[in-house]
Amino acid sequence: MPLPVAAGTVRQPMWAVRLCAALLLVRASCDPLLEALRDEGGGMGPGALLNALLLLAALRLALLRPHPLAALVLPMWAPFLLAGLASAVIAPDVAGAMRLALVQASYCAAFALPFWLIRGQADRLRWLRLLLLSSLLPACWGLAEFALGRDAQGDGLYRLQGTFSHPNIFAFYLLLMIALSLYLLRVASPSPATRRLMWAYLLVLLMLLLLTRTRSAWAGCLLLFVVYGLLAERRFLVYALAAPALLLLNDDVRARLADIAAGAYDDQGQLNSYAWRVLLWRAGLRWMDGMHWLYGYGLESFRFYSPQFFPLPGQDSWDPHNVYIQLYFETGAAGLAAYGWLFLRLLPRLWRAAPSWPAAVIALAMALAYLLTSWSDNMLYYLSFNWYFWFFIGSAAVREA
Repeated sequence: MPLPVAAGTVRQPMWAVRLCAALLLVRASCDPLLEALRDEGGGMGPGALLNALLLLAALRLALLRPHPLAALVLPMWAPFLLAGLASAVIAPDVAGAMRLALVQASYCAAFALPFWLIRGQADRLRWLRLLLLSSLLPACWGLAEFALGRDAQGDGLYRLQGTFSHPNIFAFYLLLMIALSLYLLRVASPSPATRRLMWAYLLVLLMLLLLTRTRSAWAGCLLLFVVYGLLAERRFLVYALAAPALLLLNDDVRARLADIAAGAYDDQGQLNSYAWRVLLWRAGLRWMDGMHWLYGYGLESFRFYSPQFFPLPGQDSWDPHNVYIQLYFETGAAGLAAYGWLFLRLLPRLWRAAPSWPAAVIALAMALAYLLTSWSDNMLYYLSFNWYFWFFIGSAAVREA
């Protein structure tokens, strides 16, 4: 597949274009290698190098054509990035906070890249096909896990995780690939044979998503289908209503959902995962003093202080499992408001820039699914997934020249 090169009066540096294409093509498959090479001492590893390469490519393109960055990207992202950078200065772990700030900057870079790389519908389709192509190895890996009956977590739960470090990350990536497949089916005008192949692949993605056993991703997929069915294609509304009833026939799915529906405690008197999260959130919010509601305790401070407000044996620290609680704790009301500002500016842009009504609905529904899943998961930490999510959203936000 030829590399998509944006048209325009300024010639794109081919090394930057090729670098972006290579990173997007392979990043979804890199976690096993990066985990093996990671420095156990907590220093910068090869993952940080890939992060730096994406930022470098974005910077080179921005220097050639600064207008998209100044006119479109920074008005959305600057308040959020500045809030994170300011809070990193006061963080108890400054090195960890700066790493997270750079990770968040890479999300902005992934969102910005399509504004330089895409100048028309043909470019958009080429880059989005490359994103979908990146899912082939993770999907095949997941199918191999299923065939071998591998217990990815080693805890007795049969959860696929593909090439990712946790089943949840694989689940959110699959959800994005499902949305991307629907997007391409509606805007790419594939041949009948290609259309059949894409529908078959979409069913494989749905099966893999089910086997990750990630309930928040299931809820995000249901939201995607309901919104798309209500606003664009009514048959998806039937799928959204019928699929849960059929899935309840599966013992694993039924048990996974019953864990939440039964209440805070299971039959053994153990807290279910959501009730545990609620206790963690309440403990963190109660521990905060009135001096930090505006600017928080600094990036990565939730992990740092969690042993003080949520001490449990056998665990040194706890992830927040909620983007909104995390932002309020770490960056205060200022950072949370900046995050809201990002999406308030983004959603209308997706609506106005879409090449068709169904495309607009899919992009908006995926953004809403991201906001929904952010309520109960560590979305800000899932770097590889966020690269693909923000590149897809950025591609959907580019108007045709």
